[in-house]
Amino acid sequence: MNNRRSTVVINSGFQYQYSLLAVAVTVLLVNLFIMINSILPNSQGFPFSTKQTLLLAIIEVILIGGVWWGSLISSHKIAGPVYVIVRQMEKLAEGDLTARVRLRKKDAFQNEAVMINNCIGVLQERLHEVRKIATNIEQLTDQESEKRTVLLAQLTQELSSFNTE
Repeated sequence: MNNRRSTVVINSGFQYQYSLLAVAVTVLLVNLFIMINSILPNSQGFPFSTKQTLLLAIIEVILIGGVWWGSLISSHKIAGPVYVIVRQMEKLAEGDLTARVRLRKKDAFQNEAVMINNCIGVLQERLHEVRKIATNIEQLTDQESEKRTVLLAQLTQELSSFNTE
C-alpha cells in the first residue's frame, strides 16, 4: 500500500496563502495609516514631494518584501512539521511501527509530536504482546489443549482492546 502522493518537502500552497495574507494585511495597514492621517480634522495630511512619495513607495516595497520573507519562514515552522507528521503516519499505515515524528527544535507541534510518538510506542508494545502470545500458541503440542485455550483467551482479550469499528 505505497500510495504516496508527492515528494514535496512542505505544503507550499499553505505557505504562500499564509504569506500573501501577511503581506496584504501589512499593505492595508500602511495605506490605512496614510489615508486616516489625510482625512483627520486639522490634519495637513502628508504633503509629499515626488521624491518623498517615491521614497515612501520604496520603503513600502521593502516592508512588503520583509513581511513576505518573514511569513515564509514562520509558515515553514508549521508546514514542515505537518509534512513530517503526514509522512510518518503514512509509514505507520504501511505497518512500520518504528516510525517516529522528529521535528526541529523551533518547529511548531512539539507536544503533538511527543504524543504521537508515545501512542505509536504503546501500539508497538501491544502488538509485540499479541505476537508473543501467538508464538506461544504455535509452540504448543496437541497435548497442551488446556494451555492453548488459556493463551487463546489472552489473545482474544488483547485483540479486543483494539477498537476497529
